[in-house]
Amino acid sequence: MRHTLIALAALGLATALGPAAAQDRQTAMTSEATVPGGINYLISTPANYESSSERFPLIVWLHGGDQGGSDIEKVRSSGLPKMIADGRALPFIVFSPQNPSEELLYPIERIKAALDEVVERYRVDRSRIYLMGYSRGGFGAWAMAEQFPDTFAAVVPIAGGGNRHYLNRTNERAAFWVFHGTDDDTIPLSDSVVLYERLKALKRNARLTVFENTTHEGVEAAALNDQAMWDWLEQQRLEAAPTAAAQ
Repeated sequence: MRHTLIALAALGLATALGPAAAQDRQTAMTSEATVPGGINYLISTPANYESSSERFPLIVWLHGGDQGGSDIEKVRSSGLPKMIADGRALPFIVFSPQNPSEELLYPIERIKAALDEVVERYRVDRSRIYLMGYSRGGFGAWAMAEQFPDTFAAVVPIAGGGNRHYLNRTNERAAFWVFHGTDDDTIPLSDSVVLYERLKALKRNARLTVFENTTHEGVEAAALNDQAMWDWLEQQRLEAAPTAAAQ
């Protein structure tokens, strides 16, 4: 009982003395660090880019996990860059940044900074910037859609995953088409289903395609060879939100 009374007395004394009795050793500072650049990337322009003065839609392609590092030639080995290397003609500017890490997720702030440079350098229709990613790049696509909602008119995550709790930050006017395979032993199909269902609950424009008997390795090509996806992608545009006077 005596110990209890002493403790209560000490507590009362501390309360009476107020905040000034404790020393706040925290100092407010502002970091002067900058986000490093140095992102390697491939860029492709449509066949009629040089002979035209028009602005073109742009695709951001985020590759899978085995193409990261500093050897940009690895990025050509699969996905959209391989399709272009094999002769596929696309009516888009295609920006394919390389994840500088072989192990970590995409540094999306650095990717966005590189994208901003590309948009300034090339004739890009800013209302038609599309984001596509496979596997680790699919995770990057979900994260960038949440972090930079005013940039992308359409988002195509392939066999990826992410944080469904931040999907409310995505743009209400953006469109999503999610792809996954039933036999994916690397990234479970449920990772895409949960995100898709959250988008639908938020009343977003979202589609989900599940390829039967398709592995993690096979779903990348399956999605990119889906002509319906390309036809849909060309139609997506991030229109400006209506003004209060127009509503």
